[in-house]
Amino acid sequence: RDVCAITPAQQQLPFHAAIAVMARRAALWLALLGRTASAANYVGGQCVVGVTSGDLFPDKCEYGTQFTQTVAADYSLLWEVAYYDSYKFVKNGKTGAVHALFQCGVDAPTDLPAYAADATLVSVPVTKVATTSTTYLPFIEMLGERRALKAFQSSFAWASSPCLRKMHRDGLIEAQADWVNPDLEALGIDVTFADSWGMTEHNAVELTDTSEEMPNAVLKTAEYVEYVGLYFNREKEASAAIAHMVENWLCTKAAVAGVVQDKAPVKVLWAQYNAGGNSWSPKCADGSEGGWSIASANTWYSEIIEAAGGILIVPDVAGDCESNPGTAWATPYLSTAQLLEVGADADVFISPGPWAADQDVSSLKAWQAGRVFDNQGPRGANDWFERRVVEPDAVLQDLAVAFYPAASELEGLSRKWLRDVVADE
Repeated sequence: RDVCAITPAQQQLPFHAAIAVMARRAALWLALLGRTASAANYVGGQCVVGVTSGDLFPDKCEYGTQFTQTVAADYSLLWEVAYYDSYKFVKNGKTGAVHALFQCGVDAPTDLPAYAADATLVSVPVTKVATTSTTYLPFIEMLGERRALKAFQSSFAWASSPCLRKMHRDGLIEAQADWVNPDLEALGIDVTFADSWGMTEHNAVELTDTSEEMPNAVLKTAEYVEYVGLYFNREKEASAAIAHMVENWLCTKAAVAGVVQDKAPVKVLWAQYNAGGNSWSPKCADGSEGGWSIASANTWYSEIIEAAGGILIVPDVAGDCESNPGTAWATPYLSTAQLLEVGADADVFISPGPWAADQDVSSLKAWQAGRVFDNQGPRGANDWFERRVVEPDAVLQDLAVAFYPAASELEGLSRKWLRDVVADE
């Protein structure tokens, strides 16, 4: 099981045992200097000066072990970290990539073990970062490192954070302009937090959040605030953020359980309309264009729907429409006629995108009951895509309120992203 090396016992795990000798050497090197380490991690660009001994990373990542009693006994992530006095190794179990993060003001570790021979050396805390996705912007903000963001490899029109948008307007953050991305190397970017598509970027660090596996994948994905926090030495802030998130998640699940009890789960139709008019639009068997996405089991939304007291309707039909036919990107879609058939018994209909007003679904039970929603609510669609990953607890609360609007157990909660389409909110 992947765990952080925060005790001597944990350092005997295979990943950590391979570099136990290096840990002893680091401790000896620090002991030869003269002053003791800080009582807290060095953050905000701080470098050690004249420190002679002790642990330079007193605040450590608990790496999910704090949730094995409350969430699941087998709770584990795709990455691990091992701590030593002046550096820490971060290993991504999916990609095999290893980063050696060493405290600024201390020499980088040498004589690396075989598995880390090609490790990327990074001086921490980093002070200039970039990202390729709006999904990772909230991680940086939650850590209190907004000022460290220097570039965004896309259009800032997709960003929802008011503070980051102002920083961009003030010239403090560079972003894509006229389809040209900022020159990250010229900007002196320390690391670029990226998904697999962005690994060609300067000093890219791949976040494998979308590869985390069920059960509890939505919580594991949110835990990447801890992964990002390692590069800023912000383990303390990251731990507090994820602890609050998990507490809210468990509290809401318990409230929902009190509502549901022995009731049948709410039947949920989950589909978004992809309109025609472009080369990648779904093409249908009858010659028309446009179609509805087909929901799948074992997905992040199926997991949250279940936690909110619902059950996802998974269509058992072949879609009459298809986007990018004949290519590796071909994707099946339902026609509106198929959607009406598949969703006839749905209690709630959710579109995780803008509502298709030109598609008549008024015959659906969910429509007639006034229980159709899209993601254009108070926070807006951009915020949905930006913060949904880092706030699974808030998404759970949105769904719970949509499923059980009259439940006293959920009193005080309100929808943040979901908009009542029938009421034309």
